[in-house]
Amino acid sequence: MASTKLIVLKSKEIIYTLIFLALVAVLVIILMIMFKGDKKGKDEEKMNPVSDEVTTGYVPGTYDSSITLGESTLSVMVTVDSESITDVSFKQLDESVMAMYPLLESSMEDINTQLQYVSSIDNLTYSSDNKYTATLIINAIRDALSKAVIQ
Repeated sequence: MASTKLIVLKSKEIIYTLIFLALVAVLVIILMIMFKGDKKGKDEEKMNPVSDEVTTGYVPGTYDSSITLGESTLSVMVTVDSESITDVSFKQLDESVMAMYPLLESSMEDINTQLQYVSSIDNLTYSSDNKYTATLIINAIRDALSKAVIQ
């Protein structure tokens, strides 16, 4: 003979269980978003002038970008051939700017030296002493390269 069983649940237990299940679901969704692979289309990657080994090339020439340092504006000149950056330099660097920002010239020399050995500006390294100066110059180089990339 079948016997009828009654289950008594307290409303607090049901609410706590539902809250716990909702938190687990949110955690799973967050983990899926965090670890989902970033799949860019090839067209999108080719448009990025500084991504590793994806760009098709540059239009040879000299391109400029500007950096604002206080009240002064400094031009960064980037010379490229069809495949790589050949030279990066400042245009008309004033002595007053050099005195106010002494790491500019040494950072630029370091970047030029490294460009001979690396394939992308993303691979450039810099010391913690001139981190902000090097980052400022590298961003200006990226801006100038965006003008040089073959569309």
